[in-house]
Amino acid sequence: MGEGIISGLGERRVAGSGTRRRRPRGWAFTALLVGGCLLDPDDLCSSNEVIWGDDERCVCVEGAAYTATGCVLCGPNEVASAAGCVCADRFVRTTPDAACTEQDPGDPGSPCSANAACVNPSYPHCELRPSGSGYCTNQGCTADASCAEGFRCITSASPPVCRLPPEGAGRPCASAADCAGSEALLCDTFMSQTCLVQDCNLDPNDCFPGTECCNVAPGVPNVCIPAGACSP
Repeated sequence: MGEGIISGLGERRVAGSGTRRRRPRGWAFTALLVGGCLLDPDDLCSSNEVIWGDDERCVCVEGAAYTATGCVLCGPNEVASAAGCVCADRFVRTTPDAACTEQDPGDPGSPCSANAACVNPSYPHCELRPSGSGYCTNQGCTADASCAEGFRCITSASPPVCRLPPEGAGRPCASAADCAGSEALLCDTFMSQTCLVQDCNLDPNDCFPGTECCNVAPGVPNVCIPAGACSP
């Protein structure tokens, strides 16, 4: 990894070696497509992380989600996403602090293709994704508090609407094939081992709330990562 490419790094001396290798403080995401970040083999990974691949990279353990402050274990009926741990398909929280329980037809996030399928009067709108699939939600929100858990209020939409994170964002992957057909087509094979939304705009940031657009390196697509995780 060359000087000037990766920022926010602290040096660690490799045991028995005269060379110096680097390890990120937090998420030095600029390593994404330029070979990853190296660490001292005698230095343990952080909480909920394991050594991966060439024994020089830490990744989240299975069932944990990347956040700007580290890997967080997801609970029962939860899955990792670009916005942290959210309820799995067909599961929902009745309050922000509640466990994910199986949803009833028409509840927020339940599958739909038209408004008629959204029989819960609190969530009467069928929001269609670019893929053509849809889910029940509500419109006219003014803040995230108006949305169900896992949804965010998109005030730039007309009318404003509570949306789920992009389809496939945060999905575990080993190659781009695992991300095909989703809204998150880039497989980060060096850091998070998850699918990421690419080709976002830096200014104004058009990533899903809770994530930010990051220019990881010259000549590679901008990607959406957890807010606060992009190295300056």
